[in-house]
Amino acid sequence: MENLYLSAKEAAAELGVSLATLYAYVSRDMIRSEPVPDSRAKRYRAEDVRNLKTRRTGATADAPATDGRAGTLSFGQPVLDSAITLIADGKLYYRGADSAALARTSTLEQVAALLWGCRDAQPFTSEALPRSSARLDAITESVASLTALARAQALLPVAALEDNTVYNMTDRGLATTGARLLRFVTATLSGVSPSEAPAHDVLAKALTFGDAGAANLIRMALVLCADHELNASAFTVRCVAGTGATLYAAVEAGMCAAQGPRHGGLSHRVEGFLMEMANRQDVEDGVLARLRDNDPVPGFGHPLYPDGDPRAPALMEMLAKYYGDDPAFKRTQRIANVMAEAGGLRPNIDFALGVMGAVLRMPRGSGLSIFVLGRTAGWIGHAMEQYRTGLMIRPRARYTGDTPR
Repeated sequence: MENLYLSAKEAAAELGVSLATLYAYVSRDMIRSEPVPDSRAKRYRAEDVRNLKTRRTGATADAPATDGRAGTLSFGQPVLDSAITLIADGKLYYRGADSAALARTSTLEQVAALLWGCRDAQPFTSEALPRSSARLDAITESVASLTALARAQALLPVAALEDNTVYNMTDRGLATTGARLLRFVTATLSGVSPSEAPAHDVLAKALTFGDAGAANLIRMALVLCADHELNASAFTVRCVAGTGATLYAAVEAGMCAAQGPRHGGLSHRVEGFLMEMANRQDVEDGVLARLRDNDPVPGFGHPLYPDGDPRAPALMEMLAKYYGDDPAFKRTQRIANVMAEAGGLRPNIDFALGVMGAVLRMPRGSGLSIFVLGRTAGWIGHAMEQYRTGLMIRPRARYTGDTPR
């Protein structure tokens, strides 16, 4: 894989250190090394080398570094090991598979099984359906008027009480519970009863007029949103799972974190911005006015992708295929062109979700529902991986308060 690894000489040269110092970094787990196939030599993770270089040399535009603390916790040094997702060389990989390539043909259920490490059995069987009860049905009816995400958060604790297998912590048990949970979240966000239907079909019927193009776009969006390494919601999920809480509790914690305006909730700002631009003839002037006023245009740029979020073009290309002549799509292309030329920034997945919502005439808030449903697959994977470590996440803080008296 191009640029994923460096040789010892290349890594040492990039850091400006001797080979002995490079090996010291490796021994302290600051840089990962792996054997070169069919050779006695070793190769070194390029992302580790570059992250360490950033920490040692100071701030960059994308990852400000002070004394290492802020840089580590904000798009900086890796803080725990995971085999689920890799972000490298401007691409996003799910267990080694390019997420954009998977999104062309895979369903969310297929990608979920991949993320969960299911090798021997397919978890989405006819038996992996959420269990109904009089109590759950009554509460479902009482929260029917709430927003999709509020419904899900109200119902998840009750659904956990109705699931007697939730404490089965074997790999197969967790996968079966995960399949049941993903189907429950799908149904709850869509306002329907759980079924074996693929998540994208269920959501498409709830949010759109149900044509094949819409369902295919939603399928692709769900896959692209399925995971994104150790973001705020995934870290929250892992912290909750590390305490021994159930999958239901861990996923609900992820939902809470995802709603923040700096995370999945950014989609609300993108939707609002696109509605504002829809009411203007001079779209280019509207975008330039924001840039002149130093008012960030939501949905552009990403600290982990200096050359552009790869998820956005994957979804935008599919939108162009089905709805390239749609006025709403053409308007968003004008916005993207101005941002590329004047702002030097490219669309991220939040903008692409907003464009999809505008083109498909989905209700406001749909972008967050799609993001949360897709990310539920990743949250379950992170919770499962954390359970397998047997560890609780409990970092220490560097005290900066008053001196004890």
